[in-house]
Amino acid sequence: MRRPNHWITRVADRVEQRVLGDKGPGATVVCASGVSPSGPIHLGNLREVMTVHLVAEELRLRGWSVDHIHSWDDFDRLRKVPAGVPEEFAENIGRPLSDIPDPAGVAESFADRYIREFEQSAARLGIFPRYLRQSRAYRAGAYRELIKKAMAHRLQIFDILAEYQDSGRHAELLEERRSKYYPFRIYCENCRRDSTIVESYDEATANLSYRCAHCGASRSLNLDEKIEGKLVWKVDWPMRWTFEHVDFEPGGEDHSAPGSSFTVGQRIAREIFKTKPPDYIGYAFVGISGRSKISSSAGASATPRAALDILEPPIVRWLYIRRDPEQSFSIDFGQEVLRLYDEWDVFRGRAVGGKAAETENYIYERCVHTSAGEVRHTQSAVPFRLLSSSADLTQCSRSQILRIVAQHLGDALPLEELQERLEPRLTCAIRWVDDYFPEDERTRVKSAFDATAYNALSAEEQQSIALLLARLDESWSLEGLTRLVYGVPKLQLGLPIDAPPNSEVKERQRRFFIALYTLLVGSDTGPRLPTLFLSLGLERVRNLLSGPSPAHAARERRASVR
Repeated sequence: MRRPNHWITRVADRVEQRVLGDKGPGATVVCASGVSPSGPIHLGNLREVMTVHLVAEELRLRGWSVDHIHSWDDFDRLRKVPAGVPEEFAENIGRPLSDIPDPAGVAESFADRYIREFEQSAARLGIFPRYLRQSRAYRAGAYRELIKKAMAHRLQIFDILAEYQDSGRHAELLEERRSKYYPFRIYCENCRRDSTIVESYDEATANLSYRCAHCGASRSLNLDEKIEGKLVWKVDWPMRWTFEHVDFEPGGEDHSAPGSSFTVGQRIAREIFKTKPPDYIGYAFVGISGRSKISSSAGASATPRAALDILEPPIVRWLYIRRDPEQSFSIDFGQEVLRLYDEWDVFRGRAVGGKAAETENYIYERCVHTSAGEVRHTQSAVPFRLLSSSADLTQCSRSQILRIVAQHLGDALPLEELQERLEPRLTCAIRWVDDYFPEDERTRVKSAFDATAYNALSAEEQQSIALLLARLDESWSLEGLTRLVYGVPKLQLGLPIDAPPNSEVKERQRRFFIALYTLLVGSDTGPRLPTLFLSLGLERVRNLLSGPSPAHAARERRASVR
């Protein structure tokens, strides 16, 4: 079967060849990802999980049985007090994330607070790995034999690590540090912190003794009876490759540099645990932008949940799929959201309409389908610009937004059915306007016809408004209004309405648009005019551009008398 040349297929090719050589046909391919839940799980962390998920999905398409293991490193220590948490929380520094209470008192633990949010977001994105909590695995003794193996080879491990350390970094001599080195950090049974120093280890009995630098306790621990601690990271990672028989796992740039975790981990995997390191790719940073003027009601974390508040799940997937993992990028929560939706709609239109290239079709399928089913997306691709502008102009009233959309579509669907067809895009548009739309960019529509502003317009501008009003009824759709507002200046010059614009037409269009915005919103700019017209309704647009009709004025007078 021919496959497109895409980063997902290229990585899957490598992993497939590795598994065929190492495990043979019919084996289970093990793909691994992992995150420490020490705070909000960011969009950069999502890249690790998404990368593994996409490669795993490709391998499943090829007929392989795939186990995507996602490790929650909730047995890591708390390193610092998170932002927004009271300073007294510092008493928990050094304790395992799984054992620390949630500061808000809602989740089961500090770690659980962030784990649950991410797992819910991952499910919305169609990602369903086998989640594994390291606190449970360690305490259950799953890694006991490999921990004991690391302890037995502690001096060899030290020698490997020392090769990649800068000279002059430590006050103690190399041999002195070597004799004291143990790759296992114990959580003190008295104060629950990892401020412990292993003083001795008996390989024959698996008994070790330690003292705690924080509380001063001196205790002993037998690894055959209890695992209350974990291997240091550069040993823990290759240990898990060995235990889980991992075939593929990516890592961030910090793990990919020379002398970093992966470089050292490969050595420890081969030389200590006698296993082959997994196929590996490094991935670049994912950031967030466009947030300098965000509403105060919006959260501050660049998490998958925050992205899914304003972007349909397939669009979030698309952002990661369409770029090679080593390419960094940012997700813009500001005005670029409008452009992103426009790009997606064009891309989707090509794919659905049978006009996309092979690689584009492959990318689209990976965006909207997984082995677990379809990724939820809007069935009726009404422009996001229309939804968000309508939300802006109607103070996010769903009923009014649906009225405007129904007018745009020109069909008579019940509003409940229309709303279902618009989800999740409708909710994304409302949230974007509510939480990410700068207050100083919100549209303020004039309450009545501004005669002073109209009289200040040039004769040419007044004529162009008259031409627009004469054709408004017959053009009342998004497509028709777009054609009309761009076409009026052409008609004024004696050109066909669909004539290609020249420099004179473009200048007249600019002046015409300013005149319309001046009368409608009292500004030189605003939402796209066709969208603004539909949001306001035909009669209101007429009133704001030329004053109320005599019949309408009479109705207003009768209403005021009553």
